[in-house]
Amino acid sequence: MNSNALKIGDLIVRKKGPFSTHFMVYVGMQHGVQMVAENQSGVGVRFTSLANALAGNAIMRFEKFGGTEAQRNLVIPRIKQLLGKSYDLVVFNCEHFARWIATGNIESKQVKIGSNVALIAGATMLASKNGTMQTIGALSVFAGIVGHLTQR
Repeated sequence: MNSNALKIGDLIVRKKGPFSTHFMVYVGMQHGVQMVAENQSGVGVRFTSLANALAGNAIMRFEKFGGTEAQRNLVIPRIKQLLGKSYDLVVFNCEHFARWIATGNIESKQVKIGSNVALIAGATMLASKNGTMQTIGALSVFAGIVGHLTQR
């Protein structure tokens, strides 16, 4: 699929950093410009051009909207309800936002992976004889649990 074949509600994923990605929701053409909705750190949920949301990064993949046409018609009203909602890395990041719009589920695979890493690293540190390492380990386990609890 290329960006010209996108329909409202399809997800666009681009590289964000060495270990993360940025998700956005395609919302159609406006005055000849491809538009998306995204949840951007420091800005929150907003409509912007695809070019602006890509920020010079290449598209990694597209994910087709999985719902019905009736559900696709609800995409833009759902986004409008969230305009301005703040970005939160663990509870409401760009992937949480995009997946909620596309599927109705608030989830982030990136947060799940990070939570798993925190749990494993924390458990390893808890086994240390060093008190500081044990404290860091306990905090890491706690962070991993919180990360998992935020996924619905």
